Amino acid sequence: MIKILNKMKNKILFFMVSLGLVILGLSGCKDVTTEGYTGITYYPTIEIKGDPVIYLPTGADYNDAGADAIENGEPTDVAVSSNLDTSTPGSYSISYTATNADGFSATAKRSVIVYDANMSTTDISGTYSAHVIRDNDPDKEYSGNPVTLTPSSIPGTTGIYETSDWIGGFYDKGYDYGAAYAFTGLIQINGDNEVLELSMSNPWGDPFTSVSGNYDAVSGVISYTAVWSAGPYEFVVDLAK
Repeated sequence: MIKILNKMKNKILFFMVSLGLVILGLSGCKDVTTEGYTGITYYPTIEIKGDPVIYLPTGADYNDAGADAIENGEPTDVAVSSNLDTSTPGSYSISYTATNADGFSATAKRSVIVYDANMSTTDISGTYSAHVIRDNDPDKEYSGNPVTLTPSSIPGTTGIYETSDWIGGFYDKGYDYGAAYAFTGLIQINGDNEVLELSMSNPWGDPFTSVSGNYDAVSGVISYTAVWSAGPYEFVVDLAK
């Protein structure tokens, strides 16, 4: 009986010593993942002043309205960056970034759409029948898909349209992916009948790297080539009524 009790005491003593070593080891550890951080972090919030989308003619001066940032109820600094080029039609952005005491950032963006000041006064809105071929591959060619050009609501402009699909229904109708896969955006036919891309959006988020083409005032056909960065893929599109 005495031997059994002694064995039990030895086991209990061994357990208590082991537990003490574990606790001692833990107390000596340093959590490097939290080193340099405050106990509570307050993420900054950013509010853009003015309109979230700005439309400018080429050559116009641009004065940004800026943005306000708040961290834990107090104003904080905002860093501003931009790729804006008012000499070239296209879509640009103004980015506003605020960083808190722990290095965490918040970012907000304003879009700036630059259109050609040399505007066409010819109304070519309506529904067109599209022919599109990708990378000159006959197996990737579709005809007859409807594309609609709707006059934009940009004040004081003509010749700018919202297109239902920049690439002639290639993925929407041709691949039968559905309307969510149309490449929508703003197309401009300027005073020299050139086709200009002002904006484009698609589910994948990849932009065009170039768009070039023209509107034939005699035939009424709009022809252009759009190169999409995802492949890159080249789409040759003709729109005819």
